Amino acid sequence: MALFEIGAAATATLNLGLVLLIVPALAEWAKVRKASEKAYAWIAAGGVSFVLAATFGASGALAQFAGSAASSGWLLFDGLGFVLVLVGALMALYNSVSA
Repeated sequence: MALFEIGAAATATLNLGLVLLIVPALAEWAKVRKASEKAYAWIAAGGVSFVLAATFGASGALAQFAGSAASSGWLLFDGLGFVLVLVGALMALYNSVSA
């Protein structure tokens, strides 16, 4: 039995977090990041939160010892990541429309 096994939900959360960490680099490459620097910082923070949620979503022997704490941490950082990305995306949209 492995100490850390990542299930399907945690894998999807980890993939989402890694993609959100790439978004500011792609915005810099597309030359749209200057208009809304703070918005992309919020999106990157959401990506870090999703990666942290995926670590809490690890199952296996660790989940047996810290069962409720692991599920609570996953829900907390998943929700926090959603809010951070939502605020960042809305800020980027507002700044791109108003500029």
